[in-house]
Amino acid sequence: MRTRQILGSLACGAVLLTGATGCSEESPGKPQPSNSGNSDKPNGGDNTGAASADLLKLGVEQGQAGKLDEAKATFEKVLDADENNKFAWFNLGFIAQSRNQNDEAISSYDKALAADASYKPALYNKAIALESTEPTKSVDIYRKVVSIDSKASTAYLRLGTLLSQSGDTAGARNAFSTAIRLDKRLASSVPAKYRAAPTASSSARAGR
Repeated sequence: MRTRQILGSLACGAVLLTGATGCSEESPGKPQPSNSGNSDKPNGGDNTGAASADLLKLGVEQGQAGKLDEAKATFEKVLDADENNKFAWFNLGFIAQSRNQNDEAISSYDKALAADASYKPALYNKAIALESTEPTKSVDIYRKVVSIDSKASTAYLRLGTLLSQSGDTAGARNAFSTAIRLDKRLASSVPAKYRAAPTASSSARAGR
């Protein structure tokens, strides 16, 4: 059985809890759900995997219905049978992060990443959770995200913001430029001074 990571209406018309790192339609200011990974299977044997998939599906449905406490309990049941299930850990992290429980969220994302160190949804949302308290670590994580997925437009956008805040103007400009190249709709989220200046020829044409 194929599994969906989880539910929701935060991004890409997607699923509640899973971190869409390359999607340009999500709000760049929030932790994101993900519509990736539908073909991934939970860890464990056939019976354990099937049971985990059924519980993940139930948790998704509960989350979509806004029953986050019930969804949380369901994902915890997945972990009772499959303690390294990255989807369940991620979704618990998303629930905690949506409730501003960042330490708990980061702990859950770390457990998801222990199962799969390149799991982009957990990396992306962990980076968001760390932006205000550990910006340097957040920058490192965003750089890992874009090394895994060169089309992760919102990761480039958030990376540019942190680099700008740290005084790395050149790095910020490169990150913002890449974000806009990947998705022109993100231009409105880029500070004006980092948007492409008009060329001399275009300025001359405009003055005619």
